[in-house]
Amino acid sequence: MNSLLSNCRKYHLLFFTSFLCWTAFGQGNSSALPLTSITLPECYEWSKNNYPLVAQLDLLARSTQYSLSNASKGSLPQININGQATYQSEVTELALDIPNIEIPTLDKDQYKISAEVYQSLTNFSNIRSQRNQIDLNGKLEMQQVEIDLYQLQDRVNQIYFSILLMQAKGEQLAFMEQDIDSTLARLAAAVANGTATLMDQKLLEVEKIRVSQQIQENQSNKIAFLVRLGQLTGKSIGATTVLVKPAAISIGDFSLNRPELRVFDLQEQLLNVQDAQLNNRYIPEVGLFFQGGYGRPALNFLSNDFTPYYITGLKLSWGLSSLYKTRNDRQRLSIQRQLVDTRKETFLLNTSMTQSQQDSEINKYADLIEADEAAVALREEIKSIAEVQLLNGLITTIDYIKILNDANRAQQELELHETMQLQAQYNLKTTTGN
Repeated sequence: MNSLLSNCRKYHLLFFTSFLCWTAFGQGNSSALPLTSITLPECYEWSKNNYPLVAQLDLLARSTQYSLSNASKGSLPQININGQATYQSEVTELALDIPNIEIPTLDKDQYKISAEVYQSLTNFSNIRSQRNQIDLNGKLEMQQVEIDLYQLQDRVNQIYFSILLMQAKGEQLAFMEQDIDSTLARLAAAVANGTATLMDQKLLEVEKIRVSQQIQENQSNKIAFLVRLGQLTGKSIGATTVLVKPAAISIGDFSLNRPELRVFDLQEQLLNVQDAQLNNRYIPEVGLFFQGGYGRPALNFLSNDFTPYYITGLKLSWGLSSLYKTRNDRQRLSIQRQLVDTRKETFLLNTSMTQSQQDSEINKYADLIEADEAAVALREEIKSIAEVQLLNGLITTIDYIKILNDANRAQQELELHETMQLQAQYNLKTTTGN
């Protein structure tokens, strides 16, 4: 008895310490009052919005817009300003002696500053390909973040359904405690009438202490998981917050709608854009240009004066050296397509195997629940009979406690299997992306 009372005090201390930690967390996490009740879809949404990685979505979107804007500016006229000051060892001279005509001699120090404006006429397809590539790269990066955020649902499922189990276990232990209280009240009368012994009453009181310890331990564990859920969702979740049990899902043929599939599609689109961009190598660069400047000498190399000048016209350039690599680049893109297909097939195979395993678990729990329900009904009948026999001195308290624990264990197994089946259903929902 002293040992049990000592253990009870330790559990009281553990519960009180956990409650203080929970209170401190709740105050540090939010000044708002704890939520009364929460649902699983709400936790999905809150955890996604609270996760620091979600800020990358906006940053990546803005970065992509800046890159697209810069690529579009490639169609604008390109302006270059050049200047030079030189000194040369020789200059052009005309060794002619013409009477009454003075042929100027150029200075060896020469100066020139110019500005050139160039407008491409054939670069628009290349710019369009660049924009498509930038856009797809941006979407790919954002989709990778979406995959990381989607994986939060698995963590939420684990924590949420663990709390549901503790919630159900706490309710069942509370019912068991009520049964013991009710039996103790009637057992006291039986002791007074001589149909039961005082030892029977004391043994049942000890069992009540043990159940009370289990309630406190379960509550402490539940608080620890509630703290984790509060950290993950960023919400004020208190010890009194009730987690709503989600509705059972009708399991059918779920179509696969995972965010990873979107990544594979974007990768294929990106490779197609890169392949099309290779065709731009065959297009010569043609554009209009205007160059204006000021220098000595200018266009008239016989003039030794500072004068303005300009040149305008059409410019053509065609770099053929890049064509040497085109065939290898196409082969490289073909290999990358095969790599994407291989990764996609691997993902589909692994997902299909996981889905089959989860389907089997759901069916397994359905069979277990059917057996549990029958066992619970029988255990409740046995418990009712045992209670009457205990009050009439036909069985010992130890026998009754064993029957009571068996009934409680059967009910807990039913609650466990129901929650596990529900978790398997929502895990399957997460696996398929529905």
